[in-house]
Amino acid sequence: MKLQPEDFWSYYEWLMRPNSPLEGALLQGAVLIILAILLALFVGYFVSASRYGPVEGFFAVARATRDLLVRDLPRTSPRRIYALARLAFKEAIRRKVLYVAGLFVVLLLFAGWFLNSSSQDPARLYISFVLTATNYLILALALFISAFSIPSDIKEKTIYSIVTKPVRSTELVLGRMLGFIGVGTMMLIPMGVLSAVFVDRGLDHNHQVVEATEDADGRITGKTDFVRNHEHTFVIEPGADAGMTNRVRGHRHVVRKYVENGETKFRVGSTADALIARVPSYGDIKFFDRDGNEKDVGIDIGNESVVGGYGSGGISRLIGVTKGPRKIEYGYVEGGSLGAAEFLFENVTRDRFTDPRGIPVDMQIRAFRSHKGDIETGINGTLTIRHPDKADVESEPIQFVVDEYKLDERLIPANLLVLEDKKLKTDEDGKVVEFGLFDTLVNEKGQMKVILRCIDDQQYLGVTRSGLYLRPATVPFWWNITKAYISIWFQMVMVIAFGVMFSTRLTGPVAMVSTAMCVLLGFSAEQIYDTRHYIDIGETRGGGPIEAMVRLVKQEAMTTQLDLGDVTTRIIKTADAGIIYALDAIATALPNLPKMVGTAEYAASGFDIFGALLLRHGTATLGYFVLAFLVSYFLIRAREIAA
Repeated sequence: MKLQPEDFWSYYEWLMRPNSPLEGALLQGAVLIILAILLALFVGYFVSASRYGPVEGFFAVARATRDLLVRDLPRTSPRRIYALARLAFKEAIRRKVLYVAGLFVVLLLFAGWFLNSSSQDPARLYISFVLTATNYLILALALFISAFSIPSDIKEKTIYSIVTKPVRSTELVLGRMLGFIGVGTMMLIPMGVLSAVFVDRGLDHNHQVVEATEDADGRITGKTDFVRNHEHTFVIEPGADAGMTNRVRGHRHVVRKYVENGETKFRVGSTADALIARVPSYGDIKFFDRDGNEKDVGIDIGNESVVGGYGSGGISRLIGVTKGPRKIEYGYVEGGSLGAAEFLFENVTRDRFTDPRGIPVDMQIRAFRSHKGDIETGINGTLTIRHPDKADVESEPIQFVVDEYKLDERLIPANLLVLEDKKLKTDEDGKVVEFGLFDTLVNEKGQMKVILRCIDDQQYLGVTRSGLYLRPATVPFWWNITKAYISIWFQMVMVIAFGVMFSTRLTGPVAMVSTAMCVLLGFSAEQIYDTRHYIDIGETRGGGPIEAMVRLVKQEAMTTQLDLGDVTTRIIKTADAGIIYALDAIATALPNLPKMVGTAEYAASGFDIFGALLLRHGTATLGYFVLAFLVSYFLIRAREIAA
């Protein structure tokens, strides 16, 4: 899983941006809402002016604005909203939306046939499947029921029985939105429960011990049978009654020893540690080149990348995306040199890291080979723990072999050998002994440095800020999967709000297509901004849509210059820039759903979903909900529903 620098922001940093208030989510959201209201007023005026004339149209829009502020909002009745929401709920049920739940159950029943049983990380596979299936089904349901509701009522004239009663436009819009949200919530809860059961039952399996030997010291080593394309080895220490197997395909088992009829037997427990939610503690990263000089970035070794790209701007900051080049926090470290990646961790205290064995550290590191080397043993690296205030005090390097295809879980020992001035530190008697990690290498502020190096000459290790982290704790998996479903609920609310907004003015099919286009443009916001960025710096390959079409017709390569003359080429490039800028303005003003969908990757990868990230999504949802409600009000007032 790749994280961007903005993913580490606190909620306050994201909302207010103290160092750059104009880019804060609060101000950006307020500007978007004001612009959207002005656009809705303009559309309302255009409709009224075409019907009544420009002067009377202006007064009609002014009256609608006055009614919103003076009459409708202050006098909106929660009881009438509830009645309309209940009506919308029943209406959706009559349209047989419950079939979606049945379709989800069918998917779960047959999913086991198609999921890859030999996957190296079955937990990720199962969790990704249920979250993705739920996401798309719920969004499709929200899109359908929200876009067709009001147009169907107008077509069938059933809405007359509502608008002829003392019901305000605000109540009509809110009632519809809340009613459909209630339907989606009713569907989402059982789907979440069924998903958790499906994942738990799909991953659970048992083994039998087929081989066990005991050495002279009473240490038992053994092996399990081959089940689901894998087997485990285990160790039971002398004097212990149980031990753990090695981690294979993302899980382990507890092996217990017992005696029956004078014979030692073993019982292998069910799957353990497959469904976890790690709480990572990330540090600040800096790089050093081959000569030991500090650099802003690591080595760029070509098209092999750890992470990169640009973020989209505008209101997309509401869900964690920045506009403009991101701060680069990735790169490669050259082996066999003074090159290194240094991580500075905060709040490293005994209260947070309670494991008596040491501090858990997880790594996701890329390897780049400039020559074949020893393929069987892999590339070697080291971790060195250094005192943050004393550059000459550090631990003896902890060597490891890079495993770039899975999460490498390791432990920094609680006691280790310490070097001072490059010499092993001794006790008062002059003996080389191990010293306590917290007492020797962590300062009074709770800071600690971890130095990552590659020791193989002419080989490279790639790392990001999120590629090496400490793991102080884990949270219950059920709570993490609940947060993933809360994120899906936020997406559903956004789609319903936009669907109702478009349905107040458009027919059902057109409203559905318009809402779907908003979602798709939101998904492509970052790609559109990338194109705009490269246009700004003059590095576009193939140009914009018009230039690409010309090249396609003329069968010209992307890297060649257009042979159409200076004037024609300039016109095409200017038109392309205008199209890209217009798309960028639209796309970045829409919900950036990929960031919300990305929370599923947190749960599938076994990481705790940040509370600040979920709070951002909730704030963004509320902002877009308010925006859609206000625009819906003006659109529905611009339309004469009843004569």
